[in-house]
Amino acid sequence: MGSRRFPMPTALTPGQHALLEAELTLARQRVQAALQAQREGASRVAHAAALLADDPHDQREHDADRALDQARDSHLLAELQALDDALVRLKSPGFGRCTDCGDAIPFDRLQRQPQALRCLGCQAAAEAHH
Repeated sequence: MGSRRFPMPTALTPGQHALLEAELTLARQRVQAALQAQREGASRVAHAAALLADDPHDQREHDADRALDQARDSHLLAELQALDDALVRLKSPGFGRCTDCGDAIPFDRLQRQPQALRCLGCQAAAEAHH
């Protein structure tokens, strides 16, 4: 990892930039659809209330189902937030630069994971630290 640098413009071409924006937008739509399906059209509060109103006779099974359902919901919300954050960052001149070392994140990595914040080396170091 290099020293922290001031954000530099990304080396992405306009075509690459447009492709990443389209991929992020499509990924966001997919996550929103999955979240809507997960909640069966209800808001998060209404969905949680419906889960709590389940048949109390099999409480242990319902507790496990609720925990799994809430974990899925939280995962989808976190994924949606990461995509929203990436769409905001895409408009900044530093998009495509590692937040740790400032080096350019390779386009093939961004194409596979457009919400990536780090280059592979810094990502590996961050994961090893955790």
